[in-house]
Parts: sequence; structure tokens; C-alpha cells
Amino acid sequence: MATAAAAGTVVLVDAALDPYEHPDLRWLVRKHVLAVLQEFPTLSPSVDTYTSDDGASTVLLNARGLLAVSPALPPVLLTVWLPREYPYRPPLVYALPAAPTASLVPDHPFVDHRTGRVHRTLPYLEEWSVPRSSLAGLVRSLVTALRMCHPLTASFGLADATTRARATPVEEERRRMHAVLVDELASRLGRDAAAFRGGVDRDIHALSSLQSGLRARGDAMGRAVRDLEEERMRLERAVTASLVHRGELLSWLCTARRAPDPGAALAPRAAAGDAPRWLESKASELAADDAIDALGHALESGELNFQEYIKRVKVLAREQFFHCYAASTSMNT
Repeated sequence: MATAAAAGTVVLVDAALDPYEHPDLRWLVRKHVLAVLQEFPTLSPSVDTYTSDDGASTVLLNARGLLAVSPALPPVLLTVWLPREYPYRPPLVYALPAAPTASLVPDHPFVDHRTGRVHRTLPYLEEWSVPRSSLAGLVRSLVTALRMCHPLTASFGLADATTRARATPVEEERRRMHAVLVDELASRLGRDAAAFRGGVDRDIHALSSLQSGLRARGDAMGRAVRDLEEERMRLERAVTASLVHRGELLSWLCTARRAPDPGAALAPRAAAGDAPRWLESKASELAADDAIDALGHALESGELNFQEYIKRVKVLAREQFFHCYAASTSMNT
């Protein structure tokens, strides 16, 4: 008999999952539904029309039944709806009073007292993810939360009223203290949840501001790197041009240094003019030539920059010109 009932449940679940959006995950949805029905036998599957807050109606698979929170607390009528996007979208959970005389507690941290909808403040719903989350884990988490803070008011029906009438004053005091402690716990949970959510919102805002600042710094660093790369390329082009000019200048200096041997010209010119003056001018001219040659070697080895090299060469070339002129005029006097 149990096997036939289980087979009928599987057939019902499979038929209800036909219009769902993820056909490749129907086996996972079937596994979740059968697991929660096996762990909580008071729940049973059905297919009904679900009406959302905006008025749209959809035929959905659901599990409904009485959920016993604890032996000392009354059960609640639990309905777990599976949306078409399940398991990527969490279930829609409703917890309502099982007895018509009971009502939901206002300002409950997890259950809306007007509709019975379980809020996303329930940690399991808030942290819902695939494949870690399941229907059985959700119901277990809900039982733990409702055991700490029951969603129903203190009036649970005539039987409870009769039991309270027969209770001793000590039991009445214990029950009253228990109700006070439960209310205090519920209010503290609500305040803590609100404070925690406010802190999370502030942290998210601070991290968003920090992220925008880091993004702006990253853009600025990217622009700086591009500017440095352009400057490097410009300097490389300037160095290349300087090397070309240096080669041209060295070629000019090699051509300019090609002069007659002073020893060979000394004999014929010595008898024609002032030999001591010519020797002094010629020695100064050759000394300037050697100095220019030494500056060229310093430029090649990097001991002297190009601008300083040009400046000194200009001065030496000027002096060399005057010494050359003095040597040429001394032999004609």
C-alpha cells in the first residue's frame, strides 16, 4: 500500500513538473519533493493555482500540511509552493494558523501576520543557492526558527483555555514568564535583524564607494602608463636622431683633421718667413685638433653629453681657426 502511494506521488510530481522551465533538472526537483515528503510525512503534494501579489495566476506544484514545531507548541499549516524557475528561484513559503481561533503574531521577524508569507529574512531563504539548498533543509530551518519564535498568538483554542483554567498558579506564572520571554526574544530578534541589515547596507554602500574610487584610480594609472609609454617612444626617437647627428659630426671631424704634415712643410716655409711664430701657431692649431679629438672620444664613451660637446667644439674650432690664420700669415711677413 505504501509502495502504491509512493508511486502515485511520483506520478503526480512528474506530471506537475512538465511546464517547468528547467526540464534537465526535473530529477533534482523530484528528489527534493520526495525527500521533504519522506522527512515530514504530514506534508502531501498537490497541484493548485497560485495567485501572486500582482494578480497573476499560475498552476504550481506545492506541498501542504500541518507542521509540528514542538510538542509544547501548536502546529502551523505550512504550504511550500515551487515556482516555475525552481531550483534557481527559492520556494514560496506560507505559515498559517491551523485552528480558526488562532491568529498570527504581528511584527514577527519571519512571518507576515497579514498573509502568512515567510520573509526572505529567514537565513535559509536569504542564502538559497543551487545545489546546496533543498526543500527538506528549508523546512528544517523553518522548524528551528519557529520553535524559537512561534508565529501564533497565545490563544490556541478552547482546549488550551481549559488547560490553563486547570493549571496551578505556579504553572500560570511559568506560562506567563514563558510568553514574556518569547515576546522579548522575538523583539530582540527583530531589532537584531534590522540592525544587521542596516550594517550590511552601510557596508555595501562603503564598498561601492571604494570600488568606484579604485576604478577611478585604475583609469588614472592607465592614462599615466600610456603617457609614459609615449614619452619613452619620443625619447627613443630623439636618441636616434642624436646618434645620426653624432655620426655626421664625427665624419666632418675626420675630414677636417686631414691636414698636411707640419714637419714636411716646415723646411720650405722656415726660410721664407718668421719660423718661431709659425711653429707656435702651428702647435696651437694641432693642440686644438687633439682636444677636439679627445672630446669626440669622450662623447663616444658617454662621459660628455652632446650639448656640452658641441659647445666646447665651437670654442676650439674658433681658436684653431685663428691659430691657422696666424700660421699662414707668419710665413708671408
